[in-house]
Parts: sequence; structure tokens; C-alpha cells
Amino acid sequence: MSAHPGLATPSSRPAERVCTAILDHLGLPILLVDSDASVRYANAAARALIDGDGLIKAVNDILSTHHANDGQRLKSAIADTCANGAGRVVVLGSEGTGQPLVVLVLPFNDESPIERGRALVLVRSGKGMSEILTNSLRQLFRLSPAEASIAVALGTGMDLNELAQQRGVKLNTLRSQVASIMAKTGTRRQAQLVALVARIDSVL
Repeated sequence: MSAHPGLATPSSRPAERVCTAILDHLGLPILLVDSDASVRYANAAARALIDGDGLIKAVNDILSTHHANDGQRLKSAIADTCANGAGRVVVLGSEGTGQPLVVLVLPFNDESPIERGRALVLVRSGKGMSEILTNSLRQLFRLSPAEASIAVALGTGMDLNELAQQRGVKLNTLRSQVASIMAKTGTRRQAQLVALVARIDSVL
């Protein structure tokens, strides 16, 4: 995002400089956006993603995509998260071109009134499943192989109906497995589980 220097202006405060350095070190694209998808901060990975030829772009510092349908879904997810405080997952690449991306939109909770109504946007590849991530989830939360596989699949943006069909199980059976996964991981909603998987994946 070299054309948008204001999006990542270094802070003069030591603590903020350290936080910025840490975020820039991560390979996971992370952005802070307003409810209208205006980009307030983007780490190095996010700037590289937007400057590239991938699915995500920024026009006049407004986060968007190269495909209208994906762009509308992304902006709707951001607006909904900012309004309702609930995370959303959007899979980009519905037009069938480019490598699919999973976008995790999380509410940005901050005590400052200025920062309210904003969201964190995390972007990760939606192609394939990480064997390292699957094994890590098994070890961290004592998940069964099937449970770890389900957790990773949900983290890549698959919905329950699609996953049940892929695994050849009834939807109620899959819901019971997801409930067991959430109990073991200490999460209460599917969005929290997806966020947890994304965070663990970002440090592996």
C-alpha cells in the first residue's frame, strides 16, 4: 500500500513502535477498519497483499476486492461486526479466479470512544488444510483427529452444511462434534472458534 503512506505511519511512542514492529513481523495480513471499510491501519503483510495482484485492494483507503460480489459481502460483514459486535467470516474468490482467501472480521474492543465502531480484519489463505495446524490443535486442546480436522475446516471458511456433506455425516452429528470442540477449546460460538484457529495458525 505504498500509495497510502498514512495507513501505517510509525508512532513516536516506544510501546506503539514495539506493537507495530510485532504486527509487521507476522505473516498474517491484519487491518484496522472503520464500519465503512475505511482502512485506519495495515501491517506490512496487509500492505503487500493490497499492493499485489490478489483479490483484495483499497480504493481511496476503502477496503474492497477486485470482484463486486466479494467486495459487497466483505463490506457488509465489516458493517455488521461493527454494529453488532459479533465476528464474521467471509471467503473471497467466489468468482473462481485467484487463490481463495478467508477473511476473519472481529470486533475491535477498546475503551477509547474514538476506537469504538471499528473492526480488525485478518486475512489468510483458504487453500488447503495445514497438517501442522491440525496436529497443534490436537496437542493443545486434546482434540480427536476428526475434531481437529473439523476445527481447521471451519477456520478455512467452510460452513456446517458444506462440511457435513464433505464428511458424509448428518448435520446433527457434525453439530455435536462442533459442540465438543468448543467445550474443549473454551469457546462459546463458532465465530470464536474460527478466531481461535486463525490466531493459532498465524503463529505456526
